[in-house]
Order: sequence, then C-alpha cells, then structure tokens
Amino acid sequence: MTQSKTPHLAVRRITPSDRAVVTGILTTAFARCPLLRWLYPEPDRYLRCFAGWLDHYAGDPYLRGNGVVYEGLEGALTWLDPLVPQDVSGLMSYMMRTVPESHCGDVERVFEGFAEHHPSEPCWYFTMLGADPYYQKRGLGEEIYRYGASLTDQAGMLAYGETTSERAAQIYERFGWEVIGEVQSGSSPPYFPMTRKPQNPPLKTAVILTGDEMV
Repeated sequence: MTQSKTPHLAVRRITPSDRAVVTGILTTAFARCPLLRWLYPEPDRYLRCFAGWLDHYAGDPYLRGNGVVYEGLEGALTWLDPLVPQDVSGLMSYMMRTVPESHCGDVERVFEGFAEHHPSEPCWYFTMLGADPYYQKRGLGEEIYRYGASLTDQAGMLAYGETTSERAAQIYERFGWEVIGEVQSGSSPPYFPMTRKPQNPPLKTAVILTGDEMV
C-alpha cells in the first residue's frame, strides 16, 4: 500500500505528559544527525545517551509549552524562550561523561563556538526539530519549522538555531534564516549557527494549532 503524500498538518502544544513521546520521535529523527552521531558514534552509546543529552540541550520545554508535536506524532519542534536560558554547564558536564574520551576536547571547542555565536539580545532558541523517519520526505519537518518561524514573527523576536548540514541551512534560508558562522573542531563535521529576524507580515504556514493559543 502506498503511503499518503498529504500529511495531516495539525499540531498541539507539548505538555509534561508528552516527554516520552517527544523523546521517542527525536531519538529516531536524529539517528543520522552529523552532530549527534559525532558525539555518540556507536549505536548503543547513541541510544543510551540521547535522552539525557536532549534533557540538557533542550531544557524542559514541556512545562511552558515551548514546543509543538504533530497530532499524529509524526514530528516535533522545541525551543527555549528568552526567559529560559540553556543550562550550558550541565550540558557540557553530561557530554564530558558520555562522549568518547578522544572527542572531549573537540566537543568543548564546538559548543564554545556555538556559545560565541549565540545572540546577546533576547531571542527564541530553536533547539530540536525532527520527524520520525517513517514519515520523512513529506515536508513535515520543513513545515513545522515554518510554523515555528511564524511564531517568532508574531512575537517580533529574533530567532537563533544551529543546523548540522549545509543542505538544511539552504532550506532554512528560504524562510529568512541567515548563516552567521561555521563551527568545526578536529574530527567534527562543520555546523552552522543561524539567526532569523522577525518578518512582517509573519511567514505563512499550512500548520494548524489545535487547542489553546501559544503563550
């Protein structure tokens, strides 16, 4: 049977009860990510460490509704708002305990590079975007990212994120994102910090939010 090419584009805010669901979606979505698989190259290490890494990198978006998930659980997007800073020291401590020892120095330098590019002004920090591989190549990730960008337009806020491939950067540039640097150290692939200024009118998206309005 051929899968439908027309996805259901309804999303809802994430809540604490969605933690396991979102972690599952993102674990599968990032199994081929150049950053995550450089950090955790062995399959067992990746599966063992990803959830803890996610908790430190993305913080706790569930209490504030700082993320959305497709109603059909095909994909998810999370962010940190300006009132919730990333726990950089906790993240670094976790990585130093879990990445291969040979990577530790380069990992420190890569994440220091991310910090150097992080805007000093208040911004929305888009941390994780992913679609279950079973549902990929339908534009789900691209569309939910458009939705996230439209939220920053409505809020009049600068957005920041880090993409892990030139191909992804080229896609995001179509939505108004701009690559502001390149971060690479030792054995790591290159990564690309990006910012996006708010647009007026807001970016159009086919995604529909169900339930309460975003806070």
